[in-house]
Amino acid sequence: MSDYFSINTLLFAAKWAFVGLIYSVLLIVVIAVRQEMSLRLGRGQRLPSAAPGKLRILANGSDPNAVPGSVLPLALENTLGAAEDNDILLLDNFISSYHARLRWDGAGWWVEDLDSKNGTFVDDEPCVPLTPRPLTAGGKLRLGDMVFELVE
Repeated sequence: MSDYFSINTLLFAAKWAFVGLIYSVLLIVVIAVRQEMSLRLGRGQRLPSAAPGKLRILANGSDPNAVPGSVLPLALENTLGAAEDNDILLLDNFISSYHARLRWDGAGWWVEDLDSKNGTFVDDEPCVPLTPRPLTAGGKLRLGDMVFELVE
């Protein structure tokens, strides 16, 4: 009977030690995630409500309103194209009505070609239609005959 009691006591203690170990690992993971987040954002700093980026026009193509060197402010999500209801209206002859989408995800910019006729290019590489692709600061974005540079 004494052996039975000591084995049960040992199993009971091992069970609670195992539960404690699981909670310890979870606590370590939470602390590591918080530290990683604090490296990305300074203490007390929040995610920006406005996207940290602008498009500088490098080549205006056939758009009479675009001036090379001018800068276009960006929202968190922007549609670019020739239709009047786009966030950024581009009147180049080779830009589709709804040409591309430019989106800030909180950590970086993403470009998505909206199945345009003449394509969207990031650093002279064609974008696959309807597939988001990253655009880094200083990256070149070409839509039709217009060329932009992402400025953060």
